Amino acid sequence: MTKSWRGLEADANAALQKGEVGKAAHLLIDAIDLAPNEAGLYKQLVQVALMAGGTETAVKAGTELRRLEPNNPESGYLLAVAAMAHGDFVLAESTLEAIAKLAPRSWQIKQAQGQVARALKKDGQARSVLEQAVALAPTEAALVNDYAVLLLEIDEATKAKDVLSRALGAHPDDAGLHLNLALAYGKLKDVLKAKVHAEHAKTSGDADVREQAARLLAQLSPQ
Repeated sequence: MTKSWRGLEADANAALQKGEVGKAAHLLIDAIDLAPNEAGLYKQLVQVALMAGGTETAVKAGTELRRLEPNNPESGYLLAVAAMAHGDFVLAESTLEAIAKLAPRSWQIKQAQGQVARALKKDGQARSVLEQAVALAPTEAALVNDYAVLLLEIDEATKAKDVLSRALGAHPDDAGLHLNLALAYGKLKDVLKAKVHAEHAKTSGDADVREQAARLLAQLSPQ
């Protein structure tokens, strides 16, 4: 007996719980064949395809989702995320610009706009939207880190320190915040505080953060 799209969706969720991401994506595609106007299936497929590394599939699903729900900011955001993962920053930029008008107080959309602007070498635009995003969500660690990295690149270490310190108050164990604070204090020639935050960052579960912290500590403590 042929399964309904709901049955295939349930099978996809079961496969996902087992870690069978590729199988889940194929089951969702089969479900969409049976229910091509069911927006929820496309939302799931975008996310599952990205997990599986299938960025082209994610963009196609996101495009159909956006067609079905042109006035839903979440649907546009999913397309933009897929486009960014696929390296299509022009599509991501135009999509985010459209949905930003639908959700002008969404810090997530503004953060994504900042990331896209950075990828397109539009740093002035990136600073503007990231500044707006941080004003809306001053303690969101990933957002503040994005903004701080840009500030550090343009030698605004004092401002970077201030926004990072505020976010760290809400997330005292966030290794990324500690690393960027260490970099900020390093630029400000406060070696003691830079070392303290670099030591915190060195305990991160992220190997890249640990390596950057170790390099910074070596620079701060020359032989």
